[in-house]
Amino acid sequence: MKLGDVVQINIGVADLEQSLAFYRQLGFQKIDQSSLPYPWAQLTDGQNLFLLNQDGNEYLGLGYFAADAARRVAAMKKMGVAFAQEREQDGRLFMAIFVGPGDLGVGLINHDPAGMAEPPGEPVTHCGRFGELAVAVPDLAAAGDFWNRFGFATTYQSQEPYPWGIFSDGLMVLGLHQTTEWQGLALTYFAGDMAQRIARLKEAGLVFAQEMAGEDGVVANAILRGPDGEQFFLFQEGMLES
Repeated sequence: MKLGDVVQINIGVADLEQSLAFYRQLGFQKIDQSSLPYPWAQLTDGQNLFLLNQDGNEYLGLGYFAADAARRVAAMKKMGVAFAQEREQDGRLFMAIFVGPGDLGVGLINHDPAGMAEPPGEPVTHCGRFGELAVAVPDLAAAGDFWNRFGFATTYQSQEPYPWGIFSDGLMVLGLHQTTEWQGLALTYFAGDMAQRIARLKEAGLVFAQEMAGEDGVVANAILRGPDGEQFFLFQEGMLES
């Protein structure tokens, strides 16, 4: 059973204009924007849809859209999934939210995705190619089993440098990492010329939370934090990939 037909990465922001300025610096393209029912903007990195929500909450999670989301929610409840929140609109289910392994919040939105914007399919940002939504989990096997139940196929696993794996439902790629070296969630991007990309972003005024220099002193891997605490892992092509 899959969670939906279209997926979007949702980020709760404190100040939409400030967050938009940050994402513009990274090269994200704006698709739409409105102030109702609260300030929001939809963006794309070329491969995924992003929604920045100034709704008073802080989060980074996924939103799956389907015309039959209510049916999917009912089926998941029978499978033992507990939903943390359910919202109704016009007397019918609008959205139900559950929290997966690693505290990844996922909303199932009861909305026909026909007519929704589609990413062009090729990377458009200065970050490179989207690789995975990385999730630090306490137990890779348990987390993998959980997502396998909802349409995520295991495409790669490794034990080095710690147990981790790549899982995809054809809409989103999750990287599950059994580690305490970092926490939370991270948007992970790869590029063959990542060193040059990082240098250009620094020249543009962005400050990295962590830079990982190689033996030659060149920084080809780095961690960037957005204005709302979201993590970006920018890695040289070939790192943590299948």
